[in-house]
Amino acid sequence: MRWADVRGLLAVAVIVMAIVLSWRAIEARPISETTAETTSTTTSTTLAASTTTTTPRQAIDATCSRAAEFVAEAGLIPQASGPGPLARLALSFWSDLESIAIPEARIEVGAVVDYYTSYLETAEPFDFDTVTIILEGDKEKFEQLVTRPAAGLQASREMVAELCGIDVPNQPSISSSRFDELEDRLLDPPDD
Repeated sequence: MRWADVRGLLAVAVIVMAIVLSWRAIEARPISETTAETTSTTTSTTLAASTTTTTPRQAIDATCSRAAEFVAEAGLIPQASGPGPLARLALSFWSDLESIAIPEARIEVGAVVDYYTSYLETAEPFDFDTVTIILEGDKEKFEQLVTRPAAGLQASREMVAELCGIDVPNQPSISSSRFDELEDRLLDPPDD
């Protein structure tokens, strides 16, 4: 087993443990209620504001619901449309998860949001065309984005799979060797 696999499994275990511990801590807390009272000589007004607590179960349910929507929407994207629509959808999904994730999971999910933001900023201006990006765009940054695993993505995908039994789509990728071959062919064409 590779170190990256062990690290990913440890990250998933830590996230699941953090969810369980957070859930127990939240469940043990009493729901607090605050009351403010304003009085005047002619009227009396009582305002009651209660704080709401999102339990880990609610966070898990929201995560699973959103993951199911993401997979269903991703399945509707035609394969011929390229990586753009799926990348935009993935950014929306992971951004939603970041807002409901427990603090221990936010770092990993936040890294995924950063990845998709960077990927879209790099590829979208060139209509996600690898050839155009290599010739006219930031090919070094694009190469890093598509040939290396996105930080936090594998652990976050494993967390969703563990909690929900749903396999969400992976990042857009190209093998390093294929990218190098394409780059060589474009930037150093063979002499005829």
